[in-house]
Amino acid sequence: MRRNEASPRPRRRLLLTVSGASVVLAITAGAVVWTGRHGQESRASADERVHVTTAVVERADLSDTLSLGGTLGHGRSRVVRSGKDGLVTWLPRIGAEVTRGGQLFRVNDNPVPLLYGSTPLYRTLRDEGTVGRDVKVLVDNLRKLGYDFGEQPEVGSWVRPRPAATPTSDGAGAEGETASADAASGKSGQDAAPSARPTAADSAGAGSPAASPSPAPVQVRRGEGVLTAGVIAALKRWQSRTGAAATGELGPGDAIVLSGAVRVGGLLAEPGDAAGGDLLSVTSTVRQVTVPLKADATGSVRRGNKVTVTLPDNSTVRGHVTALSSDAQSADQNAGGEPQLTVTVGLDDPDAGPVRDADSGSVRVGFTSAAKKDVLVVPVGALLALSEGGYALQRPGGRLLPVETGLFAKGRVEVSGPEISEGLRVVTAS
Repeated sequence: MRRNEASPRPRRRLLLTVSGASVVLAITAGAVVWTGRHGQESRASADERVHVTTAVVERADLSDTLSLGGTLGHGRSRVVRSGKDGLVTWLPRIGAEVTRGGQLFRVNDNPVPLLYGSTPLYRTLRDEGTVGRDVKVLVDNLRKLGYDFGEQPEVGSWVRPRPAATPTSDGAGAEGETASADAASGKSGQDAAPSARPTAADSAGAGSPAASPSPAPVQVRRGEGVLTAGVIAALKRWQSRTGAAATGELGPGDAIVLSGAVRVGGLLAEPGDAAGGDLLSVTSTVRQVTVPLKADATGSVRRGNKVTVTLPDNSTVRGHVTALSSDAQSADQNAGGEPQLTVTVGLDDPDAGPVRDADSGSVRVGFTSAAKKDVLVVPVGALLALSEGGYALQRPGGRLLPVETGLFAKGRVEVSGPEISEGLRVVTAS
């Protein structure tokens, strides 16, 4: 005798098993079993006795989002060190913004300016014909600051470094004058070809019994600059204008190279302290959002991903991931927290009214980890798992339609198949 046959209660479908000619469907408090040749008749009679919930296959955009808490501010801070011996004689105020060419601090009362770039000053730039990416930083910044120094040698050309000359007898001085004249016209250090190697005559000056060999020519590669006489002259003019000694040389600690303008977030030293340690912390000048993220969850977040930021007043603005820190740290070392990364989100319009008026504080960031446009979707509850693998949708009459699944998001799933079309009605869990 079947229980509760007179008034079956609809219940979530738990299992569909298809194996050969037998189908088992658990849909009510009891179980309806269809076997052999009488399967179709049993399905029809079951549909008459049992209320089934249906859904329609729809065409829609589908996206999977991850919502995390973040902080609106000026981004991740960075510590600035001097790299120069001496005493700190001046520091900026907290909140001050420093742009290209502006002084970050003073050591022994000499200004240490900010330059934009990605290669720090790791050697002293003094010798005409020096080639490198650090030289390119100097060249680019002098140009942006409005200093004219003539043309740079082209990529692929060869230049011969010329160490700062000491006074020598006879022809050495004349050669130096010729090189300076060439450099001032934008041809400094340029040589005819790599085959024009130093000769014995080059290596020994007339009247100089032990002259040093001339350095070999160096080819200019993409992304490199050349320290020409024109650049050295422009450097002297800039140094004089900033109040520094106009030496025409620039070494480690004489300037700080950062990626762009900065805002002073904190002071880590005071005037009178030794300049060798940490001096101040800086952030970007642009409002942005930082989001802590578990180190094992970075697979859903990529640089360039579009995000939606919900501000404290519940208004929303668009943004994108600009950086993902690579140094995983514990969220709370003392509490044994899980390792975390810091995701930096840039706002598409950081000067928009809602952003400008918002106080620094907590926000919500929605990361779109996957998205599909104009696809067929059904509720996840409409999927039936087949024993042999894969999924199917069930028509109200009981017929099964195999489907391929795609993106799962917000309780819906992307489906496709030869018999699946928009508007198709299928059975779903209640």
